[in-house]
Amino acid sequence: MDVAAKIKELNLPNDSFIVVGSGILGALGIRESSDIDLIVSQQVYDLLENAGWDHDNWSDQTVLKKGVFDIGRDWYGKKVNQLLEDAQYVESIPYLSLDDVYEWKKRLGRPKDLADLILIDSYRNS
Repeated sequence: MDVAAKIKELNLPNDSFIVVGSGILGALGIRESSDIDLIVSQQVYDLLENAGWDHDNWSDQTVLKKGVFDIGRDWYGKKVNQLLEDAQYVESIPYLSLDDVYEWKKRLGRPKDLADLILIDSYRNS
């Protein structure tokens, strides 16, 4: 999936969103992404909610869902403006940095996260 193209289809204002979760893995070609998790500003969240996006749940919050997108308002307590401070940009799209994703996956330690850690290590060593 072309993550950048899908995000550009949403036509979101600059500095109003960041791709979180494993999105950076797809952007860097480490592995294919099957969905796109975004943290957006409250204003963007409200616009999408009013446009009829479905509701779903992450472990800690209600998110909006439509197609490949899951959209939340914060990532472990951090709002979009805080997350953008350390963002890694690929094709002008802000992502949670590879280092931050690595640490997040290490903390979670699920089998899929451990597999991603191996892929990230291999990417860094190539």
